[in-house]
Amino acid sequence: MSIITALEPQQRRAGRINVFVDGQFIIGVGEGVAASLRLRLGQEITPERLTEIASAEELHRATEAAYTYLETRARSEKEVRDRLSRDEYPDEVITQVIDKLREMTLLDDSQFAKQWVQAKTNVAGSRPVGRRRISSQLYQKGVHKDTIGKALAEVTDDDEIELARAAARKKVRALSDDPEIARAERQRLIAFLQRRGFSWETCKRVADESFSPPEDAFDDEDPAEE
Repeated sequence: MSIITALEPQQRRAGRINVFVDGQFIIGVGEGVAASLRLRLGQEITPERLTEIASAEELHRATEAAYTYLETRARSEKEVRDRLSRDEYPDEVITQVIDKLREMTLLDDSQFAKQWVQAKTNVAGSRPVGRRRISSQLYQKGVHKDTIGKALAEVTDDDEIELARAAARKKVRALSDDPEIARAERQRLIAFLQRRGFSWETCKRVADESFSPPEDAFDDEDPAEE
């Protein structure tokens, strides 16, 4: 019969314990894992019990990895799942971690989408973007399209125009007196705003404002309609 012969704190990693069975080191676990499994000296250790300890420790490490990943900013469920997958945790462990984070309200795609939209629609931000770009970003992060739609519903057409104006101010530094140069710069501004995810109508309106065209405004066509 194999038994636990020592439970020793690790010297280099606080909060972790080395488990010895029959005088030999078997596994290192977190203090929380040792407490939850009620590991103690003299306890009998079967192969099944050892598997249980190893599984609990793997879940603990995956959860800690997720906590660390969430420290820098809020994440979508897909982002956390992809990160843990890259760290080669089994799918069943990842699912357990995701479920736990949901219960703790540390993962909520609806709230994540709202926060993302708020951050990206800050006129004072360094890179104002439009609703199309935001929608694409959230979709790439695995957020459901209905959730994206609800988050973006808070952004009005007027909000989008103000964001485009802010982006244009950062792009247009000086206006040329040469009509041809001004026309070329205006076209570049429209292309720039479209890449930032603003609608064609918004891009054209802000470009017209930025370059103050005469009454017969530049005759443009939406490239998407050509």
